[in-house]
Parts: sequence; structure tokens; C-alpha cells
Amino acid sequence: MEYLVIGMAVVILLAGKGIYDKRKYKQKVRRILREDFGTVSEEEYTQEKLKALQSFYQAVKRDTCDVDDITWNDLELDELFMVMNRTVSAMGEEYLYAMLRQPQFDPEEMKERERLISFFERNEEKRIDVQEALYQIGKHRKYSVYECMNYIKNIKRESNLPHILAIVLLFGAVAFAFLKPSVGVIATVVVISYNLVSYMKRKGELDAYLSSVTYLIRLLYATEDVAKLSVPELSGYVARMKELNKHFAAFKRNFWIIGSRKPTGDMMDMVVSYFRMLFHIDLIKFNGMLKIYDKHVKELNELYEVVGYLDALCSVASFRALLGAGGYCVPELLAGMGSETPVYEAEELYHPLLEAPVTNSIRTDKSVLLTGSNASGKSTFLKSVAIGAILAQTVHTVPAKSYRASYFQVLSSMALRDNMQGNESYFIVEIKSLKRIFEAAKAQVCTLCFVDEVLRGTNTVERIAASREVLSGIARSGRTICFAATHDIELTYLLEQECDNYHFEETVTDDKVEFDYLLHEGRATSRNAIKLLRMLGYPQEVIERAEYAAEHFLMTGEWN
Repeated sequence: MEYLVIGMAVVILLAGKGIYDKRKYKQKVRRILREDFGTVSEEEYTQEKLKALQSFYQAVKRDTCDVDDITWNDLELDELFMVMNRTVSAMGEEYLYAMLRQPQFDPEEMKERERLISFFERNEEKRIDVQEALYQIGKHRKYSVYECMNYIKNIKRESNLPHILAIVLLFGAVAFAFLKPSVGVIATVVVISYNLVSYMKRKGELDAYLSSVTYLIRLLYATEDVAKLSVPELSGYVARMKELNKHFAAFKRNFWIIGSRKPTGDMMDMVVSYFRMLFHIDLIKFNGMLKIYDKHVKELNELYEVVGYLDALCSVASFRALLGAGGYCVPELLAGMGSETPVYEAEELYHPLLEAPVTNSIRTDKSVLLTGSNASGKSTFLKSVAIGAILAQTVHTVPAKSYRASYFQVLSSMALRDNMQGNESYFIVEIKSLKRIFEAAKAQVCTLCFVDEVLRGTNTVERIAASREVLSGIARSGRTICFAATHDIELTYLLEQECDNYHFEETVTDDKVEFDYLLHEGRATSRNAIKLLRMLGYPQEVIERAEYAAEHFLMTGEWN
């Protein structure tokens, strides 16, 4: 009787501790969500993690109009994703990554995104309610939950007989210990050791998949919790969640066998973990869940997308808070995917990853040539324009005072390098990159493209001749705006019918060079490269010869 009382007291204490832990956990989560909103996450991103984030995108990748790998890397959009990512679930961050890579051309879809983003911005408590429900899903450090969720179908189905036998043997050994303690204790230790070893072996084989099932259980309960909230603005999504959830009643039943509904890490979770190791109950339950999975994998994927969509847009609301009032605008997007003349207008546009950015404004319906010295701001401006267009058609948020433009597919050829594995020189890589832009410009959808130092990999004469024809060919498509940076002033004359000219400039004094990073109309006229030689202490003789040679070429067209 005494042992029974002690046992009951222990159970009550554990239950009370569990309730207390859950209450404290809820308070902690809400505090975190409130404090993290509008800040940059300190989450670490390994190459393994970044690769895993791409899995959902690879599954929904379109043949055209996506932000391709070259453009994504040119614009350093991994960095932008890291700054923007304030999602609370694995589904949310994988969906957000895919969202940034797929500019939209449907005005109704952009209108819906704006409705939800604005709602999450204005209604803090309801946003936190939604995020709290999704927070229980958690994130995975290594694997893509989407990839593992769909790879479950590749697991070899196994019988539960070995696991049931392990349970029977354990109970038999314990019972035998009451009859013959000396032999029974040894048998119990042997069986426990066998159960632990066989459990860890099989669980190791299924680790990623068991983890995925845990996330799926949390996904199902998270959507149930969202459905319980009083949020009329999400009624359509709630109704779909409820419909999809109906298929998984048995899947959710006894969820604790596979994993915790919420990653609290409390004492009860630890006790259950040891229970699983001894009795293999999670492996047995897992085999049963596979049957339900096989019937309803399509519905699971749709549920994944609904949750990912809402979580990603909560993160966009946080990104807007990070940019601050006046630090972004809601874009005005013109028409759809027709053959209209493209337009790009942005006022006080800036690069969202710079700590102290300089804003610039641009209005054009034709291609643009940028000239100016190195480090004057040309590349940063190109990236600002490109990122602005991508953000406008993905998260409906542009770091500018105002933005009005056509719907574009966006491509760039900027930060190229030799392809050593493919045995290709820089020039070959560059002309291949330009060729894809040249071909894309023929599409019905409007194209916005960016080229930094066009054909820099070849000699001056051929570079200017080829650059003129490539840029002219792109500009003549009628549905393309190309922003190209060049040091070849000759191109600004050769292409002045097809392109507007803008430039960046700097001021060089005896001891320093200063950049204002402001966009100016017209071609660059300053000649400061030789002045920089003087500033850096080159011999006077070298400077004088360089100045003489430059003047002679400008007057005669020949090098002396």
C-alpha cells in the first residue's frame, strides 16, 4: 500500500510538473514571438541547411520565369532570405525560400498576399496566436521536411513481428525474475540490452523519416489549433485545413508514441523516450502510420503548403517591420503577362542589406547604360533595381518610397567566374550566361535583365562590337529593359538610340577619393583613374606618360 501511495504521488508530481512546464512554455513562446518580430534572426545557416531549404522549391520549380541559380547567386539572395526569414516552422521557411524564387504574374494572387501580410502587420495578438500554433511544429537543422515527407514512400515496409517479440521477451524475462531472481535478472538485462541495441539500429536507419513523421504529427495538431482560433480573415484557409485533417484521425491517434506534439523537452518527454527504447512502440506505430500515409500523401502535401504559405507571410510582415515605417512601399504592378511596353519606376530605392544605404530614383521604359569608375555604386544599384522587382512580385514589399512597374521575369549576368569543373573559361561562361538572357528576351512576358561589365572577358575591339549587338538585340525585343554597367564609354554613343545613359561619379583630391553613390543622368565624363595613381604615390614619370597617352588617344583615336 505504501508503494502504491508513493507511486501515485510520483505520477501526480510528474503530471503537475508537466502542466507547469507547458504553461511556462506557452508564456515563453509568446514572449519570443513578440520580441523577435521585426528583427533579424541569429539562426546559423550551414551549406547543408541551405541545400535542404531548396527541396520544396525544386519540387514546384517552373520551366520559365523563376529566379534562376545565376541570378539568385548574383544578387546574393541567400543573404536576403536569411534576413527575411522569421518563420517559426520548417514548412514556413521552405515555402518562403520557394516564394522568393518564383515571381508571380497573377494580380489576384498578389492582392491576396497583400491582404494577409497587412492583416498580420496590424493585428499583433492574432498574428501571435497563429504563430504560436505553428511554432509547435519546429524546424529541422539538417533535413528538408518536405523532402523527407515525400521520401517516406521509398521506405521498405516491414513486419511488426520482431518488435512485438521484443516486448514479449521483456515481459517474460521480468516475470521469470520473480521465479528465479538470479537467472531472471540476467535474462532481463540481456533482453533490455537487445531491445536497446535493435531499437537504436532500426531507429538510426529511419531517423530522418521518424523525425518527419513527428513533424507531420505536429503539423496536423498545429492546423487543428489554428482552426480553433477566432480569425475570420483566415476562414478560407481554416476550412481547407479542417477538410484535409479529416483524413488523418488515426494518424494522429496516440501521437505521443512517435514524438511530442510540442518540442518542450520537459520531464515527461524524457520518460516517454526511455519507454520507446524498451518497447519499440514508436516503430510499431510508425509502421501503422505508413498505411495511412500511402493513401493520403497528396493531402499531406497540400496541408504542408497551406501552413507554409501562412507562416511565410507572417515572416514578410516581420520583414516590413524590420524595414520600418517609410522604409518600404507596396508596389503598383501594371497589367499581366501581355506584350505591353515595359515600365520600371522606383523612387528612393535602396539595397535592403546595407546598413546605411544611399537611395536612388529611376524612371525608364527603355534599356539603361551605367558608366562610372569601380566602387562608385554601379553594381549595388543594379542589385537594388533587380531585388526591388523580385520582392515586388513575391512578397509585395519593395525597399523604396514608391514603386510602379510591369510584371517582369528577372535575369542577371553579373558575378560570373571560370567553370573549372566544366573546363570553361570566363569568357565562355559569360557568353553562355548572356545567351540565356538573349533567348529569354523573346518571350511574351516582359523581361528585366542586368549585365555588369558586359563581355569583360575579351579584348576591347571585339568587346565593344559584340556588346553593341548583344545589348541592341536585347533592347529591340520591345518587351525588355536591360540595365548594363560598362567602362566602355564608346557604347554610350553607339547605343544612345536604344538606351538611356546614367552614371555614378566620384571626387578625387590629393589624398582621398570620395563617392556619393548617387545616380546622375548622362554618361560619365570624369577621368579619375590616373589621379588615383598620384594619390597612391606612383612615380610622377608614370603619371605624366599615362596622361599624355590618354590625351593623344582622345584627340587622334590612336595609341602613341
